[in-house]
Amino acid sequence: MSRPRRLPAMLAVPPLLLLLTLPGPSARAGSVTAESVWDRNDARKRALQQIPRGAPETGTQCEEISVGNGDSRYRCTVFYVDSPAQAMPSGAQPDPAHPRP
Repeated sequence: MSRPRRLPAMLAVPPLLLLLTLPGPSARAGSVTAESVWDRNDARKRALQQIPRGAPETGTQCEEISVGNGDSRYRCTVFYVDSPAQAMPSGAQPDPAHPRP
């Protein structure tokens, strides 16, 4: 007596379930960093001018760097995505006080 043939495992999974496991369109995340000797806001503005048009901003990270003689330089990194579904990078905070120009 012969054994019944078994279907390959992939054929045993309903086709709709297979669609749920396929990767969907992915968002591209990026960041732009700019510096200024004037102030933090100027550094952020310079970074915002470099992100792709229409890409939503997801966060900003700024730092003050001492360059000696009591002077500072300001560096801001603006994070963005090509799709709003992308999560904010860790450590970055949304900056509602400074909406994008």
